[in-house]
Amino acid sequence: MKRRVRRARTAQKTRPSRDDQNGEKLAYFYLIKHTDKGTRQNRREKEKGQNDVAKFVKGQGGACALYLTRGGPFDYVSVMTGLSPAAAIRVVAAIESRGTVKATLMIGAHLQGSVAI
Repeated sequence: MKRRVRRARTAQKTRPSRDDQNGEKLAYFYLIKHTDKGTRQNRREKEKGQNDVAKFVKGQGGACALYLTRGGPFDYVSVMTGLSPAAAIRVVAAIESRGTVKATLMIGAHLQGSVAI
């Protein structure tokens, strides 16, 4: 009798969950604040960190947009889509890996019928 070998479903781990249980589109909002180390970076170092995170997000199957914010408690807001919940958490680790920023993750669902600005 042949023995069946159970293979890990690695595709499930990285497969993006584009909708929640109600079929709503999910977006991940990363509220990002510089640490003391981050405030001392030059422009080139900041751009390298941003590009590294963007490559990581793309590798996880997602897309991202980064916004510089002024006058609020956070220095940047990044909006990401196309990620699974597990990948969204891995992105937080990637963002914080250099020690230059701290990130707070918020998950949002697109409201049907809302007006696009």
